[in-house]
Amino acid sequence: MNLRLTLAPILVLTVSAGCATKPDTATDWARAAESAATPEAHASLANHFEELAQTAEANADEQRRMLADYQARPHRYGRRIKDLRARSSALLRDFEAAAKDARQMAELHRQIGSGLEMNQIVD
Repeated sequence: MNLRLTLAPILVLTVSAGCATKPDTATDWARAAESAATPEAHASLANHFEELAQTAEANADEQRRMLADYQARPHRYGRRIKDLRARSSALLRDFEAAAKDARQMAELHRQIGSGLEMNQIVD
């Protein structure tokens, strides 16, 4: 009962925060990628994707810890253990893929930026 009284306000705040309007940063970064024409713009994009990769890796590490806990102490989770393991494994796989993709995008923008620098030096 006490747990329900504690979790109810947290749930309400979480749901209401999710409904709040926030700027669409993904669209902003997509526009920046489309209009990047200078080495500095591509360096900024590379840094952005590197930050995304680090965030995804941190999330993957958290899922690894959770999965290890699920596997070490399945008795704590009862019937839910199979679902928790499956969900944690899927999230881990998704976060690892997202980190890999973000690192590839960062490398791509570094290469494009260095190619633009070389063109500017030659011109």
